Amino acid sequence: MKFRTTSAVLASALALGVAGHLNANPDIYNDSANDIATGIATAGGTLDLLSLEITNDATDIVFKLTVNGSLNSVDWGKFMIGIANGGAAANNGNGWGRPINMDAPNGGMTRWIGSWVDGGGGAENRAFSGGWGLAGATYNGNFGGFAFAGNQITYTMSLASMGLNLGDTFYFDAYSSGGGGGDGAIDALANSNPSVAGWGDSYTSTGTNLFSYTVVPAPAAFAVLGAFGLVRGRRSRKG
Repeated sequence: MKFRTTSAVLASALALGVAGHLNANPDIYNDSANDIATGIATAGGTLDLLSLEITNDATDIVFKLTVNGSLNSVDWGKFMIGIANGGAAANNGNGWGRPINMDAPNGGMTRWIGSWVDGGGGAENRAFSGGWGLAGATYNGNFGGFAFAGNQITYTMSLASMGLNLGDTFYFDAYSSGGGGGDGAIDALANSNPSVAGWGDSYTSTGTNLFSYTVVPAPAAFAVLGAFGLVRGRRSRKG
């Protein structure tokens, strides 16, 4: 009887904990400033990625990308996030067919968030399952939240739309690129050095040039889990 009561309390507390607000302290992943190869236009610094914040609650995950320029002054920059959540072969490309790959410890890229800030802005969520397909987009009302202002872009996605569950750990990188379909990763967030020397060069996020994030319950749930001795390491990231 005691076990049943404890389980019920724990389940109830978890439900309350993860149903509320986003975790108060986002994980912040930083990149070096001005790490774009000489000779490549940066749109006044806008293609220079500075950081990505990630947080989640029971249903949603939020990515907030910060760049080194004004998003309102460039009409050709593209901004993308690649995610490897397991189950895909390495180097299987990306959702836009650009020369950008991922070779993570758990396999290749499985999700691609691609966005643009011209024409009022927009974004796509593309998923890999033997091939790349459209899982949602701002232009069909099936994306979630997308907004940009100043030097920040915010993407709010449901965990379900990203194929994620609480406890999942995924590897990721973010990229900036140009308006051409063959343009590569002009800046890669997880690489503090220039990622490519020219617009059409290929780039692969691999090894130490990757970040990781673990989808976790909200703080109230952690307090309960801690009381039962169930809390383990919260998130992992590149040092």
